[in-house]
Amino acid sequence: MNSWINKQYNRWAITRRKGRLHYVIKHTLIVAGAVLFGSFLGFMLFDKIRNWGEFSIDFGIAAIALLVFGLVINHIIWIVAEIFYEKEFAKRERT
Repeated sequence: MNSWINKQYNRWAITRRKGRLHYVIKHTLIVAGAVLFGSFLGFMLFDKIRNWGEFSIDFGIAAIALLVFGLVINHIIWIVAEIFYEKEFAKRERT
């Protein structure tokens, strides 16, 4: 368990150096890109009801929603991870 905590602590220290903006944008683009790519593949392979016009409207709305919510959610995740990091840092400073 202790080695896992050390790995997480060191990994977050590296992520932290890159900055909050880098973390939030990177993770938002990864998740949104994967979901949108899956949506596109699903439309291409399985959707025989909608046409390209309807799909493009749905795709645009989904892209905007994923980017907005992704930024918010990833910012919250950053804050939570930062709290855990600071607690672990304070614990290591005491010993």
